Amino acid sequence: MDGTLPTEWQEILAMCAPPGGRAVAEIAARMHIRLTPMTLLLGELAERGLIHHRPPLAVADTTDVHLLQRIRDSLARI
Repeated sequence: MDGTLPTEWQEILAMCAPPGGRAVAEIAARMHIRLTPMTLLLGELAERGLIHHRPPLAVADTTDVHLLQRIRDSLARI
């Protein structure tokens, strides 16, 4: 990772690394930053091409039991 980036940015980039990445709310919780400032910070990283994002899952995709279990397990680790 680029040592010239602020430490906070480097931590966020590490959380966003492929293959999985993380949800905005999860990153905010892990970094102890409120959701609105985190959204702005992630927007800045995206504008610089340092992260890529995808739109939220469609309603049909959120009924996948395995996905819901992974979300539950991830939240339990926070």
